[in-house]
Amino acid sequence: MGIKPEIRTQHLARFPEEEDWLKSFLPCFEVTWATRRKAYNTEVSQYFLKPHDHIQEAFGFEQELMLVYSKYQVLEPRSIQAAEKFLQDEPARGRVERLTYLLVSEMPDAAEWIKNYVSGNQETRLIAAFSAQELRKQDADAWYVRNELGKQFYGRDLFDFRLPLEHDTYFFGRDAEVLAYRDAIRRGENRGLFGLRKMGKTSFLFKVERVAKKESVAKFFYIDCQSPAIRTLRWFELVSELAKRLGATIPKSVSPAQITTLFNEAVEKATKVERVVLVFDEIEYISPLAKQDVHWREDFLSFWQTIRACQSRHRQLSFILAGVNPSVTEVSQYEGVQNPLFGIVSPQYLRGLPFEDLKRMVRTLGKRMGLSFETEAIQYLHARYGGHPLLTRIACSLIHTNETQAGTQRPVPLKQARLVAGQLARDTEISFYCEHVVSELRQFYADEYAMLELLSRKQIVDFAQLERDGMIVNHLRNYGLVGEEHGAPRVAIPVIETHVAKSGGGSYRVPVRDRNVWVIQRAFNLIQDMRTLEQRIRANNRRVLFGPNSFPEADRLAKIEVVASETDFDTFINIMNRCFVEPIDKFGSSTNQKNYFWELKEEYPALHVALERVKTYRHRSMHTQLQPEVEAKLSGFLRDDLEGQRLGDSPDSWFVLQQQVLDKLFLGIQVETAKLS
Repeated sequence: MGIKPEIRTQHLARFPEEEDWLKSFLPCFEVTWATRRKAYNTEVSQYFLKPHDHIQEAFGFEQELMLVYSKYQVLEPRSIQAAEKFLQDEPARGRVERLTYLLVSEMPDAAEWIKNYVSGNQETRLIAAFSAQELRKQDADAWYVRNELGKQFYGRDLFDFRLPLEHDTYFFGRDAEVLAYRDAIRRGENRGLFGLRKMGKTSFLFKVERVAKKESVAKFFYIDCQSPAIRTLRWFELVSELAKRLGATIPKSVSPAQITTLFNEAVEKATKVERVVLVFDEIEYISPLAKQDVHWREDFLSFWQTIRACQSRHRQLSFILAGVNPSVTEVSQYEGVQNPLFGIVSPQYLRGLPFEDLKRMVRTLGKRMGLSFETEAIQYLHARYGGHPLLTRIACSLIHTNETQAGTQRPVPLKQARLVAGQLARDTEISFYCEHVVSELRQFYADEYAMLELLSRKQIVDFAQLERDGMIVNHLRNYGLVGEEHGAPRVAIPVIETHVAKSGGGSYRVPVRDRNVWVIQRAFNLIQDMRTLEQRIRANNRRVLFGPNSFPEADRLAKIEVVASETDFDTFINIMNRCFVEPIDKFGSSTNQKNYFWELKEEYPALHVALERVKTYRHRSMHTQLQPEVEAKLSGFLRDDLEGQRLGDSPDSWFVLQQQVLDKLFLGIQVETAKLS
């Protein structure tokens, strides 16, 4: 413990004055290594500190920390540059924390200087700065360093990043995808990177560029197609711009044909040195889908014909397209002319972070801020925000702000229940960013947005019927926006579902004037489609539902009426139970299968959850007290069907339950029938 003997006999023997301030760190750290180094025209001492258990617990440190001491009276950016270099060199690399380090300076207000530096360099690592003068005064205070770390670390919001990440410091996950792109570039392949806005596509491209540069794979040229300086150009003007970036000199007066020649010459010259990658981000803005600059509906073909012709001659040239949707590569012709991009771009969708990557991001950043997210809390965040990096960061940033305003002592353990309790207020703030996520979907891909709106508004049956086409929702699924639950489609990012539903007027409710006709039609469809499902079950030799006599009381089902009160709902749910749930139980009993209803869950998951909803609501109707597991299931169904409202909050709530019961049973039948087709 304390300072290792070899440090005293070697480093401190040369620089004994450093021990005066170093002693203040000993109540919190063991000093394990030290040396004096030079870089960026500055000289500093470099230490490694091993945190004691209480410091590990408070700040989540899993490795040693690097400490850099600057002997100068004034801090300058070159001190930070030197520290960054040492952090990534041996022996620090892999041994010390990469996100955090400590800085000691003879500058009296070192902490304030670092604070100002970070404000202008947002992706700077988490640096705790100490005045050497103050440390010498506080060497008898065992809590001084611990308190200063808390003040500086807990006060900075590491989740608050809204712009693309240009450095590795706060970039998490995507390792396999980055390497796949690096290898594709080496092979000279064209790639497409597609996904929702703010999913991290630009940050991902910057990461690929950093890897390619470090390994001397290729030189990148980034084109932001959303920029007015790019999208307002004609096709030959953009080709001219690319030629300039590649080093060509373009005369003032030149024809499109001459520009094409100069571009080819520039590519030939550049690719003799190294591979060249053209990255077109926000590709929709210079495509036939363009809304603002309609000349691209014609210029798109000429531009890409030029790029493709050049690429066919110079194999060291490749390109990456990034945007929301790969339709610009999927359409074979525009206006009867072959699409130059058709079939030559390998598309990939960037979806939300997998759980393990998200957990690493949330825990790594959270612990430094005194927020200890438990596993179930992170599972909740992953489910609620779909692994979307920006939405998750904003959610965690809001959690940090709330805990700060509440004056919570840190570190604070964050359980799932604590996060759920703040969901409504938090998601109200996040709604603004949800609009950013879906805005280009609405702007460029109206059909897909309309389908998302149907599903968000709980018009699941309408969605499922339109989905039979298949292609219309492929992109939504590939975004990770649409998934399945018990075989039925659902919006996979609940916070976006809530936002889109509200933007469209809230969850769909059958208008009062249409309800009588709707209920009659839905009951008729249930009867017909359930019998069709039974036929498919028999034809496929699957386990039957009701036995040889089908379901009883179809005549009563055909006569159900619109629910307007609790009494009406009790009558309705009892009919549904007697038609579809009790016959399964009776058939199971007649064949000595006591748990037959529950045994069908694995065989027909989409149908079973709909029938379980009927069974649970019927229990509520018929019993004043419910078993705890039934009570929990009931709460879940009510929360889902009423979207967090309570029964009685709205005069429509009883009809809403009726609509949900009928729709979800109808959908369950469709899903199981389709699987047996």
